[in-house]
Amino acid sequence: VLVSPNGEAMAVAVIFKDTDEPPEDLAVSNALDRATQPLQAVYSRAYPIGFPQVRTEIAQRIMTEQNALMPIAVGALLITLFLLLRQLLDILTPLLTAGISILWTFGLMGWLGIPINVVTSTVPILLIVVGSTEDVHLLAEFRHAQRCGNNTQIALEHMARKMGRTVLLTFITTYAGFLSVGLSGIEALSQFGLVASTGLLFNFIVTVIFIPAALSLAGRWQLDGRTRLFEERTFKWSASYWQFLTTHRWQAFIALAVLAGVAATGIPRIQVNHNPIDSLGAESPVAQNITRLNDQFAGLESVSVVLESGIHETFLHSRYLDELVKIQRFIQEMDSSMSVTSCADYLVLLNNTFQETDDAGIPASNEEIAELRIFLDHDRVSSYVTEDFSQTRILVRHDIVATERLKRMQHRLRAFLDEHLDPGLKATIAGDSILTLSATRSMIFGQLQSVLLILTFFIVIITFMFTDLRVGLIAALPNMFPVVILFGVMGYAEIPLNIGTTMAAAIAIGIAVDDTLHFMLRYNQELRTSRSHTRAMQNTIYEEALPVVSTSIALTVGFLVFALSEFAPVAQFGLLSALV
Repeated sequence: VLVSPNGEAMAVAVIFKDTDEPPEDLAVSNALDRATQPLQAVYSRAYPIGFPQVRTEIAQRIMTEQNALMPIAVGALLITLFLLLRQLLDILTPLLTAGISILWTFGLMGWLGIPINVVTSTVPILLIVVGSTEDVHLLAEFRHAQRCGNNTQIALEHMARKMGRTVLLTFITTYAGFLSVGLSGIEALSQFGLVASTGLLFNFIVTVIFIPAALSLAGRWQLDGRTRLFEERTFKWSASYWQFLTTHRWQAFIALAVLAGVAATGIPRIQVNHNPIDSLGAESPVAQNITRLNDQFAGLESVSVVLESGIHETFLHSRYLDELVKIQRFIQEMDSSMSVTSCADYLVLLNNTFQETDDAGIPASNEEIAELRIFLDHDRVSSYVTEDFSQTRILVRHDIVATERLKRMQHRLRAFLDEHLDPGLKATIAGDSILTLSATRSMIFGQLQSVLLILTFFIVIITFMFTDLRVGLIAALPNMFPVVILFGVMGYAEIPLNIGTTMAAAIAIGIAVDDTLHFMLRYNQELRTSRSHTRAMQNTIYEEALPVVSTSIALTVGFLVFALSEFAPVAQFGLLSALV
C-alpha cells in the first residue's frame, strides 16, 4: 500500500478528519505543496497527489478557458448578430441583460457560498444562450411593428401584447426544467439547479424591465429600416416555402425520420465516463503524477467492503476472519494489481512474527486470536475495524477509472457477496469509486429529468392552447429530434456521456422548446385572427424567421469557439452545443 514493490518509492497517506467545514481543495493543495517542498532536496522526486489536486487543476483550467474563450465567443456572437440584425441596440441588449443576470447570479453564489466548479461554470453560457433567444424575439417583434409604420409607444404595446404571454410561458417551462435538477441529492447538481434556475429568473426580470425601458428611450435609433439579410423578406418567399413544405411534406418527414433512425442506432454505443482524470490530458502534471502513482502503487481510487454483524467481538472469531480472507482472495483474483487490506492482515503479521515464519497465515483458533489481541494496538487498525470488533472494513486500492469497468467490478463483487457471504453478516460496498458511480448516475438522471420535465411542460402548454393533445405531441417531435441527433453523434464519435455532454442536451432542449413555443403560440394567434390555416402559417413563418435564424446562427458560432478548447470537456460541450 505504502511502499512500491521494488522499494524505490514510498507514499505517505494523509487522511482528513470529519469536520463541519471540510478544507477547500486549493488550500489543501497549497498546504501540501509547502509541506513537500523541503523533500525536493532529499529525493529525486517528491509530490503531493490526490483528488484535491485533481479538482484544483480542473477548476483552474476551467477558469483559464473561460477567461480566454468567453470574450471570443461573445465577440463572435456580437459580430453575427450585427450582420443579421443591423441594429446596434438590438445587438447590445441581449448581452447587457445576460451580463446583469450573470452578475446577480455570481453575487448570489458568493452570498450562499456556492463554488464555481465543472457544473456551475456553465451557468454564464446558459444565461447568454437561453436569455438571448427571448431578447431577440422581443426585439424582432418591436421592429416589425415599427416597419408597419407605428411609433415607439404603439410598437412597445404591440410587442407586449404579442409576446408577453409567450415569453412568460417559455420562462416558466425552462425555469421548472432546470429547477428540477436541484431536487437531486447530489450537492453539485443541487447547486447547479438552484443557480441555473435563479439565474434564469434574474434574466427574465432584467429582460422584462430593461428591454421596454431601453426601447422607449432609444428604440427609434436605427441603422436602417430593415435588416440587410432579410431586406427582401416578403410574403412571397414565406408562401413559397410553405407551399414547398406542403408539396413535399412526406419526403421531409421521411428524410427526418431516416436521419433520426440512423442517429438512434448510435445511442447504444454511448459510453458513460465521468472520470475527471481523463479530462486533464497527458500533458497535465497532475495526470502524470497519477500515472506514476498507479505504476508504483495500487492506485489512487478506493473501494471499501464494510461487514457488520451487530454482535460484540464478532471479528475476533476465526470463523468470521476466514470470511474476510475469502473475500480478499476473490478480489485479488479479479485483478492482481489491486491492493486489498483488512484487520486480518495485521493478525497474520503478528502470527507470522510469533511463529517466526512467513506463512503462518490467519490464527487457527479463537484462543490464538485472543492471545494475539494483547499485542494488537487498536489505534493501528482503527481504519479497518471498530473498537468492539462488530464492524470491519476491507480496503481495496485500485487504478480503475473507466466507469463501465468499475461497474463490472462492483457487480461481480456484489454477486460474490450475495452468494458466498456468511448469512450472519451484512455487507455494504462503499468508497470513493462507488460515490463516483452514484454521482455519475445522479448527474445524468438529473439532466434527463430536466429534459423530460421541459418537454412535459411544453406538451401541456401546447395542448391547452390548441385543446388537442395530438397537437402537443406532434409539436414535441422537433424538440426531441436534436436530442436524438446529439446522442447519436456521441455514440458514433465515441464521445462519453458525462456531466458536460449532458449539459449540451439540456441546453439544446431549452433552446428548441423556446423557438417551438414562440412558433406555435404565434401560429395560434394568427389562426385566431385570419381563420385560415395557410395564411396563419405563412404569417408565422414570415414573423419568426428572423429571430429563429439569427439566434441559431449566432449561438452556433459562439459555441464553436468553445470547441477550440484544449480541455476535452469544454471542447466536447462546445461542439455538441453548436451541433444541436
